[in-house]
Parts: sequence; C-alpha cells; structure tokens
Amino acid sequence: MNQKSSKNNNGKGIPIKAIAWIFILFFIILIVGFMIIPAYFDKTPFGKLFLNTSAPWALTAEEKNKFNYSDKQLSGRNLYLEYCASCHGPIGKGDGPLSVTLRKRPPNFIDPSSRFINGFNKIKLLETIEKSIPNSEMPQFNYLPKETKENIIEYLLHMHENANLY
Repeated sequence: MNQKSSKNNNGKGIPIKAIAWIFILFFIILIVGFMIIPAYFDKTPFGKLFLNTSAPWALTAEEKNKFNYSDKQLSGRNLYLEYCASCHGPIGKGDGPLSVTLRKRPPNFIDPSSRFINGFNKIKLLETIEKSIPNSEMPQFNYLPKETKENIIEYLLHMHENANLY
C-alpha cells in the first residue's frame, strides 16, 4: 500500500500554497523594483539617496571655510536642522515647510530687526527651548540633553551675529 501512495505522490505538481508564495514574492520584488529603479534616475531628494552625492544639508569644504563653525556650532547646526528647521527654516528665516501651518510665523533669526519674545541671549534662548513660548505652537524641548540645547544655542547665536554670511 505504501508503494501505491508513494507512486501517486510522485506525479503531483507543486502545491497551491507554494505557487501562491512564489506569486506574492514575485509581486513584492516587482513593486520594489518599480519604486527603486525610477528613483535611481530621479533628481528629487529620494532619488538622490541612490546616487553617489552628498546630502542636501551637508556642507561643502567651501561652505565650512565661509561659515568657520566651531565644533559646538557645527553640532548645533545639525541639531537645529533636525529639531528646528521644519518651522524656522534651514537658515533661520522663519520659512520652514511647517511655518505656513502656524498661527504666527516663527522669527527670522538672521534679520537684526526681528523681535524675539523671550530675548536673544544664551539664557533666554535656553529658557525658550526648554519652556517654549506661551500661546504658541512651539513645543517644549526640555527632554533634550543640556549639551544638545547648548549646541543649538551656539549655532543660533552664530547665525544671528553673522547674518551677512547667510
């Protein structure tokens, strides 16, 4: 009896479940391929990820010489881009992509005539970062480590004092 059942199984094809899994895998590879290949030739930020170019926020050697950042300021720049630029803009003009959704536009850090609610010195900036601004949409960043906040402040002061470079 075992011989008959083994002979009968030898002639069976691939089970339906295996065909389904192969089809699903093929479909996933096809979709991913259609997403990645066009992006490789794309000039948008997503497409640039696949090209051998530097990130849009990376500084060139010429820019590093121009701005002459200290280590704290350079770290602060990167942290500013991560935490602040979405509202305040990449160079602090108050024109970040989220600024259009806010009730009140964020201040322009590089314009000397800008008015700052809490003031613009180390102590007042630290207070603003930690406690936010009353009746505004700015979040509190009191959870950030002290060094992170200090580096952001160093960068903000550099931007404000060297507005002509921006």
